[in-house]
Amino acid sequence: MSRWFRQILFGDVDAMFTSAAVLANPALASKPVAVGGRPPRGIIAAASYAVRTYGVTSAIPTAQALKLCPHLVLVPPDRPLYRRLHDQMREVTDRFFPAVEWTSIDEFYADATDLQTLYPDPMLLGQRVKDAILEATDLRCTIAIATGKSVAKIAADAHKPDGLAVIEPGTEAAFLAPRPVKSLPGIGPKTAETLDRLGVRVIGDLLDPRLEPMLRRVWGKRLSVIQALAQGRDHDPVVPDRERKSLGHETTFEQDTNDAAFLERTLRGFLGELAHELRMEGLAAGSFTVKLKDAAHRITSKQRHFPQPLNDDAVMWPDIREALRGLLSPRGRYRLAGITFGDLLPAAGGLFDRRRSHALAAMDAIIKKHGPKAIRLGGTPETA
Repeated sequence: MSRWFRQILFGDVDAMFTSAAVLANPALASKPVAVGGRPPRGIIAAASYAVRTYGVTSAIPTAQALKLCPHLVLVPPDRPLYRRLHDQMREVTDRFFPAVEWTSIDEFYADATDLQTLYPDPMLLGQRVKDAILEATDLRCTIAIATGKSVAKIAADAHKPDGLAVIEPGTEAAFLAPRPVKSLPGIGPKTAETLDRLGVRVIGDLLDPRLEPMLRRVWGKRLSVIQALAQGRDHDPVVPDRERKSLGHETTFEQDTNDAAFLERTLRGFLGELAHELRMEGLAAGSFTVKLKDAAHRITSKQRHFPQPLNDDAVMWPDIREALRGLLSPRGRYRLAGITFGDLLPAAGGLFDRRRSHALAAMDAIIKKHGPKAIRLGGTPETA
């Protein structure tokens, strides 16, 4: 086999959160499972492939999900379990590859260019990685290998679940051509709607010379960048991130929203889960970042430091809420919201008074058994 000038592997664990729920409770294996909070305020965090056929997707209200699939089995998030599984997967990828970039808890890119002497057949390498992750975690994943990140990601999305795809050098444009135009990075729902009105529905249409004048009105000088991606030309490097420096969670909504109360509830839910995970791991956060992405895919964020490292959501929430409110625009519509904690340090003894510490410990025990919606400390409102 001829040597590739560049070889990038992309891995995506199949429905990780719901698959983890089945690992924790094998009785759920044949049932329609979703992870999320209970109604009336709960939101679906992840949906198994079985319930997606009913129209249940992440970020929709749990009440709506139960209407779409009345026999839905709702499981609370278990972020400590997800973290343990992630750490086990990271051990596998670090064993295989010299450079690995985890873009989320269940997705990663790896540079396999220098492994071609050991694995001249990329299909064999992909299968070995799949087998090793399955052996370490009992989780199945989809692997795709290409010359660039974007093609590898699109190929993995097209071969889920439990898939394996290799896009040979020189075949990228032909592989991409029939794919929906919204599969390409940087093309969101609004842009896809605009393109659809112009008759641009698949990636190959972006390279049609007859459509170029209209496409130039959409992107201007950026058209050349989009067309390069449509041909599979992508030189974005794999940036290793071996040391854990932060902890966060974000979600993309099914529909853009300007509902400030909904955005506050979303971040408040993330905060409760993340603060619980910090306490379970004996950590405290020295800083936080609130992130929003609007309907035009513009990202805004605010980063602030706490007066001291914290892991008590009731104490953390006022600063986070203030940062969120400072980001919101009266006319803005938002498609993504998230929060990340940084400057993680071992939690100091005496971080709170003894009564508060006992209350947090009792709450964490209940959360571990019944889920994050089961209990809330006084002074920690759902919204304010």
